[in-house]
Amino acid sequence: MLLLTALLLLQVPTPALKPEAAPPARIELTTPFPAHLGSAGPREVREAVFGIKSLHDRPFRFRVLDLSLGVSLDPAQLAAPLQPGEVRLVRLQVATEGMEGLVKGAVRLGTDDPAQPNYILRYDVEVRPEVSVDGLRKSFGEVARHERPEARYRFTREGGEPLKLVRASAVPAYLDTELLHEGASAELRVRLRPERLEPGMAAGLEVLKVATNGPRQPLFTLYLDWRLATAVMPSPSRLVFGDRKTTRLELELTARDGKPFRIHRATIEGKGFRLLDAPGPEALRHRLRIQRTGTTAEAMLILQCSSMDEPLRVPLRFLDPEARPAKVTLPPAPLDEHPHH
Repeated sequence: MLLLTALLLLQVPTPALKPEAAPPARIELTTPFPAHLGSAGPREVREAVFGIKSLHDRPFRFRVLDLSLGVSLDPAQLAAPLQPGEVRLVRLQVATEGMEGLVKGAVRLGTDDPAQPNYILRYDVEVRPEVSVDGLRKSFGEVARHERPEARYRFTREGGEPLKLVRASAVPAYLDTELLHEGASAELRVRLRPERLEPGMAAGLEVLKVATNGPRQPLFTLYLDWRLATAVMPSPSRLVFGDRKTTRLELELTARDGKPFRIHRATIEGKGFRLLDAPGPEALRHRLRIQRTGTTAEAMLILQCSSMDEPLRVPLRFLDPEARPAKVTLPPAPLDEHPHH
């Protein structure tokens, strides 16, 4: 009977323990939390202010346990205990030197209340880069042959030190560049020279690299796009035969203004290619077939159109996949004038 009673007692479920209630808050923040400090320069000092109201029934003390990088706090603000119902403003300074982008930080305060041993005051600030440019990508849009458009990239350096720029990439012959310096600012000017463009170049995306003396922004990659505006637009802008099986390609010509035009003359300068279609009457669209007749690497299709003062040049290319690159012959190694025995 005793054994049976013991077994029954073991089967009785034990009541679950109630979780301990969290202790009531002892302080209340009277200012927005976290503190948003907005945008700051790379060597700027911003102030964050936290209003702390005591909800305690007795005085208690704060002390600084930990600070984020760049934060300073005068401990005299926490020297006197916080009285019941008292509201105190705690001010801290955030130095942004050596930082960049969105920076989040905090101050951890300890108390003499064992139930709530510490509080964390949080803030964030957006630190601007020391060197900045007014835009990484610019566009010339459509450019006529007679135009000389110019793009300007404006650089500035915060902190009071002079700015120095240096070109860090090659520049094609059809671009003119100029660097102008004025204290903490500098400007890169880029001009397009359409008359220097090679035939068949109808558009481009230029990549320009600029080095600076800013330690955290030593290199900028800039982009500049353009499109050549001609009265007659060839599609494609060049004909490329990429294999030996392809012997015919078609070129389509349309007028930019959408009006009909005439091809007065069409000739091929060079050998290895033949024009299969003679120029027809005036039309909104013209199609010309080009035949490759040999293995000549390149030639030029020259079109004289009624809507253009200058001839339109369309490159013809044959990229022979079986062609082997020429061997590079290295000069013989110099003889040792004093051989070792």
